[in-house]
Order: sequence, then structure tokens, then C-alpha cells
Amino acid sequence: MTKYIIQRVIWIFIILFTTLTITFMLLKLAPEYPPTKNEEKDTWLEKQVSDGYYVSEYYDKNDPEEVAIFNEIRTTNPGINETVFVVEPVRDSNVLKVFYRVPIPEQYIRWLDNIITDWDWGTSTKVRVNYPAFKIIAERMPITFYLNIATLLFYLPFGFAFGIIAALKKDTIVDNIMQIVIMVFLSVPSLVFILLLIVIFSYKMDGFLPSRFPLVALQSFWEIAQGFVIPVIAAGLPSIAGLTRLLRAELSEVLTSEFVLLAKTKGLSHTQAVLRHAIRNSLVPMVPIIISSFAALLGGSFILEKVYGIPGVGRVTLQALATGNYDYNVIMASSAFYGVIGLVTVLIVDLTYGIIDPQIRMGAKK
Repeated sequence: MTKYIIQRVIWIFIILFTTLTITFMLLKLAPEYPPTKNEEKDTWLEKQVSDGYYVSEYYDKNDPEEVAIFNEIRTTNPGINETVFVVEPVRDSNVLKVFYRVPIPEQYIRWLDNIITDWDWGTSTKVRVNYPAFKIIAERMPITFYLNIATLLFYLPFGFAFGIIAALKKDTIVDNIMQIVIMVFLSVPSLVFILLLIVIFSYKMDGFLPSRFPLVALQSFWEIAQGFVIPVIAAGLPSIAGLTRLLRAELSEVLTSEFVLLAKTKGLSHTQAVLRHAIRNSLVPMVPIIISSFAALLGGSFILEKVYGIPGVGRVTLQALATGNYDYNVIMASSAFYGVIGLVTVLIVDLTYGIIDPQIRMGAKK
């Protein structure tokens, strides 16, 4: 098992490295989008020079010959405002600046060096100008985790309860009604649920629950807790339906297996056979699904965070991806966050098989 874990951790780094490398290359093939204000653009480009992504040339605005060269670059260079940027004198300076983006392979080497040696993911250009990109993501990680953990804790009890009831009442009127409800909940996206919940609990009930997520820095713990209710229910309803359907299918199959029938012939009641044997065995394929659902919830919270104004990683990632407002460094930091969560979740899922069922030996020799 130890050897298997080490191998999987190594593969996590390889896959994450490959994914981020491809993402970096694709983003760098696109035009750059520095800050629009002159002073902010100057600060950001100078940081790019210090990081090794750009080189710069300086011209004196009081020298007519240098001004002519500067104007010619600004008007005739084919890469202007894509890979070449000019900056007018900042404050009382007499310096005209021209910045040239260095070749992508060289940028990539410097990018790796900056991350490995200084954990420097660059600075934001749009979301929070000239602020470290990874700090922007790190500051929003807790709220995203809280939201998704709360959703997990909300839907698991209901999903298990309804799944067990549906399996025990299979092909009865109760099961048929539950199957209709499940199909409705699985068919309706979380976006529709959150809009309906806002209308009902915020507008129809005179502000019983907030229509937008509270301001974390200004409002109390109780107000923030109330802000979790609507998005947690909206994200949890489809998850409850999905878990109910899966558990019903697994438990229904287990209930007809030979070991359950054998347990009943040895004197166990139907309830005892279900609780002691059937449910436990049906959890073998269910637990990995539950764990992997956490990563799925993280990915699905993008729209909910945007609609409900939740200051999480998903919302800031969408902001960085907005048309004409691309913030590549924030996108890279966000990609690393979601990549690590997804890959670690896959590792945990694989390990749970050996924990739940001791007969499973991951990576063992035959």
C-alpha cells in the first residue's frame, strides 16, 4: 500500500505539472491584458521585467530623436498591445517606456523558477491590480471549502435515508413517487433552484433569508451562516437525488444476494440483515462516489458563487475569465487549486477501497 501511495503521489505531481504547463502555454499564446490605467500598467510591466517575462527600453521624452523612435514603435510595431506595450511618463518622470514580451519557452523557465524558489505566481492585472495572484485565490479558499463541506453534510444524511427507504420499498407507491422526484431534481440545474429559493425565502417571505451572500468582513457570524442556507440547499438537492438513486440501485442488488438470504436463514430478521450486512456491503462502491462528489461540488459552485455573490474561488475565476478582462495569473493560480483538489480526491477515492474492503489490495503483487 505504501508503494502504491508513493506512486500515486508522484503521478499527481506529473499530471499537475503537465496540466499547468499546457495551460501556461495556451494562455501565453493569447494577447496580454495588462492594467488599463497608465500607472498601474507601468507597475505591472516593471514587475514582469523583474520576473523575467519582459524586457524594457527607455526613452527620454525631452529628446526629439528618442521621441520619434518611441512614436514609430507605437504606430508601426505589429505586436503593439499584444506582446509589445508602451507606457507614457508616470507622475513627474520624463521616461517613455517600451516593454517587449520575451519568447514563451524562456518565460516558462522563469515561471517555473519563480514558483519553485519564491512561490511567486505573478500579480493580478484585472481582478485586484498588482496584488499577488495566489493570495487572491488563497483568501477565497476558506469560503469555498465551507460552502462545499456544508453542502456535503447537508445532502449525505438525506441521500442515505431516502436511498435506503427507496430500496426497502422498491416497486411500491413510495418508491415510484421518490423516483419521479429524483428525476425532477436531477433534471433541474442548481441555478434554477437557487433562483427559486431566492424568490421564495428572500422576496416572498420578506427577507427571511438574504437574497445575496453577506459581506464577510462586516456582518456577524449568524448573518453569514444564514447566507449559506440558500446555496447549500440549491447545490444539495440534485446531490440528494443522485445519491438516493445510486444507493437504491446498489442496496436493491445487495438485498437479493446470497449472503443476505443466508443471514436470514440463520435467524436474522429482515431489518437485522439489512443493517448488519446489506448496507455495509452496498457502501463499498458508494464511499468513493461520495468522496469524489466533493470535487464535483467544487467545480459546480462556479455559477452559484457568481449568482449569489459568494466571494469564493469560483466567482473570482469567472471574473478572471470575463471577456476582455482576462487575468491570466489568477487563472493559473485557480487552475492549480482545482487541479490539486481533483487529483488528491482521486487518490483518496482509490485508498478508500482498501479501507472499506480489506480484500482489496491496491498495488499489491499478484
